Amino acid sequence: MEKDIEKDVFNKMFLFYGEDKYLRTLQVNRIKKQFGELVKGVNYIRLDDKNISNLISEINTPAFGFENKLIVVNNSKLFKITRKKTKDEDADENSDDEEIEEPSNKYEEEIINYLDKQDLVNVTIIFNEDDVAKNKKMYKLLDRKGVVTEFKPLKPKEVEDYAVDLCNKYNVKIDKTNAVYFSTICSTNMEDVINELRKLIEYTGSGNEIKKEFIDIITTKTLDAIIFDLTDNLGKRKIIESIDTLDELLMQKEPIQKIYIMIYRHYKNLYLIKAAQSEGIENINEELKLHPFVFMKAKDQVKNYTSEELTKIYKQLMQIDIEYKSGNINLYDALINVMCSII
Repeated sequence: MEKDIEKDVFNKMFLFYGEDKYLRTLQVNRIKKQFGELVKGVNYIRLDDKNISNLISEINTPAFGFENKLIVVNNSKLFKITRKKTKDEDADENSDDEEIEEPSNKYEEEIINYLDKQDLVNVTIIFNEDDVAKNKKMYKLLDRKGVVTEFKPLKPKEVEDYAVDLCNKYNVKIDKTNAVYFSTICSTNMEDVINELRKLIEYTGSGNEIKKEFIDIITTKTLDAIIFDLTDNLGKRKIIESIDTLDELLMQKEPIQKIYIMIYRHYKNLYLIKAAQSEGIENINEELKLHPFVFMKAKDQVKNYTSEELTKIYKQLMQIDIEYKSGNINLYDALINVMCSII
């Protein structure tokens, strides 16, 4: 959820990174509020990778008429690894050799040296980055001299708790079971969670209770949740429905390779759960690390298959991987064949 930042944000460097852009932006805005009036180009400067060369000059330019200046740098590329290919790698694109760091741009070393030697006076810098490499010199500098915060996607329990809290604020009820269900099918990006809950609250209406069917009708499901429905239909031998779901995903521009990987991963989990049950192993989820609710649903789904069926499906999916990599198979046709074999 929201991160706590120090009250004194002046004369400091911040690095915000991670998958949840909404929470990163929220944190940037919280810092901006502490500066009071911000005038773009005077005490509020925005930079990115295209004009990052201006950073040092902006640090040294006074914020005329203001005591403090805020510089926000979005996706500077100073924190990303640029690989230097070796001759061996040119021959083998799949080489797993360690990445060799190169400067992301010609100003990188100059910026690092300056920020390392100089203390900020009446200037605050926020680096707002989608991706970082922790072995990068710039990251190590911010980790040592600044404040580094990663904004990860919400955990399912956080989504669940937030759903209950937000619904209560709008006088809409949601019970524990449906809050958990919502958390398993909704995106864990904070902005998506808020938008999906607002749709549900508006659909349900003040004083009423959110039902599971409301969630199914209104909520935009994640690809994980849709794949779960697809495999659930397969387990119930609803082959046509499963194929329709696959076709809908492709119409939504989901890559067939991604769909295959998720189906493979899901059936691998089902296979392992079934095998663990056969062996009397009770703590299989310590290894799988699935959300408890998802694990419970997977255990129910496993009941629709025999051990032989899951073994067969798992082997078929592994064989698809081998043949696809060698270019001997159409991935869509191969998945359809697997689905049709589950009768």
